Amino acid sequence: MNDCRRYQDLIEEYLGGTIGEGRLEELKAHVAACKTCAEEFRRCTMMQEVVADALQSQVTAHDAAQAIVERLPNRMNVRPRRGGVRVIRVRLAVAAVVLLAVGLIGGFVAGRHGPAGPALTVAPMQVARVDGTVLVRHEGSDTWQTLRSDSTVCLGDTFHCASGADLTLRLKDGKSTLELSENSMLALKAYESETRFFLEHGHCRASLESPHGPFFIETPHGRAEALGTEFTVTVE
Repeated sequence: MNDCRRYQDLIEEYLGGTIGEGRLEELKAHVAACKTCAEEFRRCTMMQEVVADALQSQVTAHDAAQAIVERLPNRMNVRPRRGGVRVIRVRLAVAAVVLLAVGLIGGFVAGRHGPAGPALTVAPMQVARVDGTVLVRHEGSDTWQTLRSDSTVCLGDTFHCASGADLTLRLKDGKSTLELSENSMLALKAYESETRFFLEHGHCRASLESPHGPFFIETPHGRAEALGTEFTVTVE
C-alpha cells in the first residue's frame, strides 16, 4: 500500500507535467504490474485528453469549463477506497485539471479579445513539428496558449511540453533544429549575435549545421555551449 501511495504521487507529477524521465520510467514499470495504479494512470490520461480537447476548442471559456465538468464525472468512475483517501486525491486532481483548463482557456480568450500586451519581437524560427499538448507563453504575459504548427515564435517565448508531447523548432538558418521532449520547459532568450535558450527542466537536443554561430543552453545549474553539431542538455 505504501508503494502505491508513492506511485500515486508520481501519477500526480505526470498529470502536472513535472515528472522527470527517470521517475516516469519507474512509474510505467509499476503500472504495468499493478492493476490499481494502472487504473489511476488511465484516469489521469483521460483527464489530460479532456484538457487537450478544451484547449483546442474555439468556444468561450465558460462553455469550455462547463464541458470539462460535465465530461469528467462520467469518465472517472471513481470508487471509494480505504478511508476515502483515494476519492479525495482523485477529486483534488480533477479540480486541479479543471482550474488549469479554465485558467488557460480564459487567458487565451483574454489574450485574443482583451487589451493588447507589450510589443513582441518575432524570431526567425519556425515550429517544424508539434505533437501532443505543447503550450507557449509570451514574454511579459501570464497567459499560456496552445502552440500550433503555424504559430509564430517570438523572442522571450517559453515552451512547455506536457506528458506525451514533444516539439521541434527549426532555427534561423532553416536547417538546424532544436527538439524539446515531454515534461520539459524551455525559453528563447536571444537569437541575434548568439542563440541562447534557457532549459528550466526536461530534455532538449539540438542538431546544428556547420559552421554555426554561438549557441548556448542555460540551465538552473549553469550554461553549456555547442561546440559541435549535436548538442543535448538534460535537467532533472
